[in-house]
Amino acid sequence: MRDIRVAKPYARALYEAAVEQDELDAIVNDIDQLHNVIEQSQEFSEFISTPLLSPQFKSDTFQQLFADTMHSLTINFLKLLAQKQRERFLIAIIDVFTAIVDEAAGRIVAKVKTATPITQDQEQRLIELLSTFSGKQVRLATETDEQIQGGFIVQVDDTVFDASIATQLLRLKQQLARG
Repeated sequence: MRDIRVAKPYARALYEAAVEQDELDAIVNDIDQLHNVIEQSQEFSEFISTPLLSPQFKSDTFQQLFADTMHSLTINFLKLLAQKQRERFLIAIIDVFTAIVDEAAGRIVAKVKTATPITQDQEQRLIELLSTFSGKQVRLATETDEQIQGGFIVQVDDTVFDASIATQLLRLKQQLARG
C-alpha cells in the first residue's frame, strides 16, 4: 500500500512531463524496456532495491546503463529517483505509470492466467472477445500458473471469468458432496 502512495506522484509527474514534451510514445517504450530489465535481471532488481549504494552511484549507473537506449527525460527521471532514494519503488511507479497511460488511452487491462502459455492467435481472439464485452480497447497481462490445471481465468476490472479446470473440478466435487 505504501508503495502505491509513493509511486503515484512520481508516475503522474513522469506522465505529465512526457505529454508536455510530446514524448509519451518514447517514454512508454523506455518504461517497457525498464520493466523487461527488472523482470529479466536479478542483479538490476537487487541494484535498485539495495539501500547500501549511494544515491550518486545509482544516479551515475543509470546514466551509464541507459544513455544510449533511453530518452533523456527517462534517464533524468531515474536519476531523480536515485537522488530522492525512491528507486526501490520503481516497479510500483512503472505499474502506476502504465495504468495512467492505459486510462488516458481508453484501454483496460485484462489479467489472464493460464496453465500453459497462450499462442498469439489465442491472445488476439481473447482481446477481440474482451474488447467486445467491455466496449474498450483491451491490453492483456498474461501469467502462467500450472495449479489451474487447464483452461483460463480472466479478470477485467471487477469481473472474473473462471473457466479453469481446477475450479470446474472443485464445483463438481461440491455438487457430488451435496448429493
